[in-house]
Amino acid sequence: DTAGFAAAMQEVVQVAQAEPEPEPEPEPVSQRVFFDDFEGEALNEGDWVVNNRDPNGFIVEDSKLLVVQSSKTWDKNWFALKRPMPDGDWDAVIRLNANFSADESSIMFALVNDKEQDKENYLTGRLKIVYSGYDTLSNTISRNGEETSRSTNIMYRRGHTKEANDWLEPFATGKPYEFGLHKRGRQYHFSLVGDGKDGKRQQYETDKLTSLRLPGKNLAIAAGTDDKGQMQVTIDSFEITRVSE
Repeated sequence: DTAGFAAAMQEVVQVAQAEPEPEPEPEPVSQRVFFDDFEGEALNEGDWVVNNRDPNGFIVEDSKLLVVQSSKTWDKNWFALKRPMPDGDWDAVIRLNANFSADESSIMFALVNDKEQDKENYLTGRLKIVYSGYDTLSNTISRNGEETSRSTNIMYRRGHTKEANDWLEPFATGKPYEFGLHKRGRQYHFSLVGDGKDGKRQQYETDKLTSLRLPGKNLAIAAGTDDKGQMQVTIDSFEITRVSE
């Protein structure tokens, strides 16, 4: 009847005038361009070059790269990837664990040119342990020797005690965690992600730093300590993925 028709038309108008549902944000698409899980009995020399090689300081064993550094040995065993970085945006992630018995020990994740020839242009992420101080995750970029650096405090240690020896207390579960370098446009930052003792995911990130040009051609990994003692790093895998919207 007329009343029913009028009511139906009013409902149609209300539906037509309602705001449309927003389009969902597209998920970033990742494409793996490099992966190494350190299978075999030796480092793949086709992919890696070891600068200032000390064969007593590393070994490939049980599908892991094991690295041991003694006091003040930053100049030894820089593991540099031979292939250049992909175009566009990308993520580079190391899955690793570490044991520290020396104060001021660090893991370095860097984007460098030839280490011996270009010491003024680089990007570094440094994970540093300091007894009686703050553990930090830092992001440093150098252009022609001029550095810009940002640091993120992770936790405060109260001395060289058993509790202080727990490597990044939130991550002291024995499980590997992820140390990542991320490029988005002309901005770069580092991240640290892992499971805490309570089973909850813990994540830290540095501030983003901008470079108009790629700060270095090749990724490199290194470990060292500024004090007396020794540290061990166990690397499970290394992965680079290209990211696009």
